[in-house]
Amino acid sequence: MTNKLKLISLILTFATCYTHAEIQFAYYDQYASLYPDCVDDEDSKVYTLDEPFLEEPVFPGGGRVQMTRFVWFSTEVLDVKGPDGEQLKGKVLIKTIIDRCGVAGNIEVIQSLSDQQDAEAVRVIESFPIMKPASLDGYRVKVEMIIPVYFTKTYVPKKKYDFDD
Repeated sequence: MTNKLKLISLILTFATCYTHAEIQFAYYDQYASLYPDCVDDEDSKVYTLDEPFLEEPVFPGGGRVQMTRFVWFSTEVLDVKGPDGEQLKGKVLIKTIIDRCGVAGNIEVIQSLSDQQDAEAVRVIESFPIMKPASLDGYRVKVEMIIPVYFTKTYVPKKKYDFDD
């Protein structure tokens, strides 16, 4: 009887966690249909986030907090060794422009760690979902953002199991 209860408890726990994760990231396409078929190929002024009266771009699900979570969970842990032989940890700063369609583009590394970590940081920013674009006086505008990508997780090599029969 107790084994059945443990099994049912385990199944319910798994189902709850799966449903929570499914709901947790279900909002990424929240702004995808906001401006369908939008193409921002015109030259225009690029604003910074300290512009007075500028409404910042909104990342799906809640702005900067969700953007930080997205970056954290999307970043792969890389085993890059520093000069001392230890795992290289730190942050890569990425400058990107969120265009009037809410798409991150013109990605540039402004603070580097290593080539591999820089490439991973660029990959994460390129995978951003469509955001609600910034606006100024009711008009959509391009805005420049600097986004940190942290490499502070510890790399754990996958174990290779040797199965002997």
